[in-house]
Amino acid sequence: MEREGSSGSWLSGCLITLIFLALPVHMSGNSKFHLAPLGGTATLLCPLSLWPVVEPNQVRWLRSPQPGSSPQAVHVFRDGQDREEGLMAEYKGRTSLLRDTQEGSVTLEIRNVRLEDRGPYRCQVQIGNLSREGTVLLQVAVLGSDPYIQMKGYDAGWIQLVCRSVGWFPKPWVEWRDPQDRVLPTLSEDHSLDEDGFFRMAVSSKVRDSMLGNVTCIIRNIALSQEKRTAMVIAGRVSASEVALAVILPVLVLVIMAGTCLIWKQRRSKENLLSDHAKEKGRLHKGLKLKRAAANSGWRRARLHFVAVTLDPDTAHPKLILSEDRRCVKLGDRRQPVPDNPQRFDFVVSVLGSEHFTAGCHYWEVYVADKTKWILGVCSESVSRKGKVTASPANGHWLVRQNRGVEYEALTSPQTSFRLKEPPRCVGIFLDYEAGVISFYNVTNKSHIFTFVHSFSGPLRPFFEPCLHDGGKNTAPLIICSELQKSEESVVPKPEEKVHANGDVALKVDPSLLPPQTLADTILPWSSDLGPALQGLKAPSF
Repeated sequence: MEREGSSGSWLSGCLITLIFLALPVHMSGNSKFHLAPLGGTATLLCPLSLWPVVEPNQVRWLRSPQPGSSPQAVHVFRDGQDREEGLMAEYKGRTSLLRDTQEGSVTLEIRNVRLEDRGPYRCQVQIGNLSREGTVLLQVAVLGSDPYIQMKGYDAGWIQLVCRSVGWFPKPWVEWRDPQDRVLPTLSEDHSLDEDGFFRMAVSSKVRDSMLGNVTCIIRNIALSQEKRTAMVIAGRVSASEVALAVILPVLVLVIMAGTCLIWKQRRSKENLLSDHAKEKGRLHKGLKLKRAAANSGWRRARLHFVAVTLDPDTAHPKLILSEDRRCVKLGDRRQPVPDNPQRFDFVVSVLGSEHFTAGCHYWEVYVADKTKWILGVCSESVSRKGKVTASPANGHWLVRQNRGVEYEALTSPQTSFRLKEPPRCVGIFLDYEAGVISFYNVTNKSHIFTFVHSFSGPLRPFFEPCLHDGGKNTAPLIICSELQKSEESVVPKPEEKVHANGDVALKVDPSLLPPQTLADTILPWSSDLGPALQGLKAPSF
């Protein structure tokens, strides 16, 4: 039986290999060309002929954001489903993969085409252990500005006219017509590309000054099957002064139009940025609501899954100092004599939680007041502990950090920067393993900070990094809240109760039992909304 199974597997592998080797090979230099309208939908057919009915293991569409830069993923299909991790942010929610197994083809669909989408796209198809790739060039068809006619000169009874327009792609077709709709001869054509890669035209013709009626300039975009036209009325013989006036006035109009166009482009660019941001925000919110119901449950639902988290000293960097109850961590001035075990971080000043999560919902809160920098979140049990670590979801990290002030970053790839109206004094982290959601909340004002969406595999652990001292401004510890009060009542210290300056707890302490330097610390009251999160928190003992 074992020999028969082995033989069958070998024959299947050989069959797939022979099929794929029989496919026509299209090298990346053999590019296909596709033209799509601005704001429309582009369908890029991968120039590889696949064997019918064969299901590819992986299809990746890539492009380089800048000339000479490394290609990044636009769309990834792997193991029978689309993948979202590692995609270029500007393409998320705008692409889909169309597969025709009968025809043996794969097509990338890009919706709401932008000017920035122009350029080459590379498709990589993998079947078994073999892969092929091809290249498709996308160009965006654009309808330019309305043409305008300028009277350029007057010579011996002939009026010379110039038709101008800008912002066309591809190169348009231009012609002149007289009042009887007959084609007029073209004297000269000037086509050039502006800094954005669009065509601008200046096409001239001439008519008799005795002509009566409309002279029309027509500019047509063949790819879009659309045209724009304008006309000038010729009212018989004109004087030299009238010709001069006709020449000067269009120049003034041109200057005014150029200024108006510049202002309009700046305003449109700003509106497009705001619109794209709003659409991306709405798409992300809608996707999380439909696919990950737990991500939309909010802060109140997350707190129903509170767990008591402690720190794992075997993973702590040698310069980190942990409290006796393993709920507080701060950065010391020197390395401690601790064993250099494989689980310990030796470069980044980080420590993991003792808990391992492989299923279910879990929520914990960390007090971060008086700190200017910190990194919190969740990481995979298998993350690298030695040397410099690049934190990203692809490497098993789902982290948020504070840089300084109200500047924050989600350590995505590339990183996502954002600002908060109110800096959190306490941060809540919520993990829904099955839903693939890690959400961060500002416990201070009960607001959402950021959400990661990922398909998890293997154990996950809480991640803590108090960061460096930042010139003495970041010496306060990270404090894990030990309990969570279920009621919504605020807990406010009484006037006679004093609070330790580092923000650890609200305790009544006999001053004679405190070290001399503690008596000089500033006395601050707790924020009313942090009472429930910090009730039951013990004073750290380092």
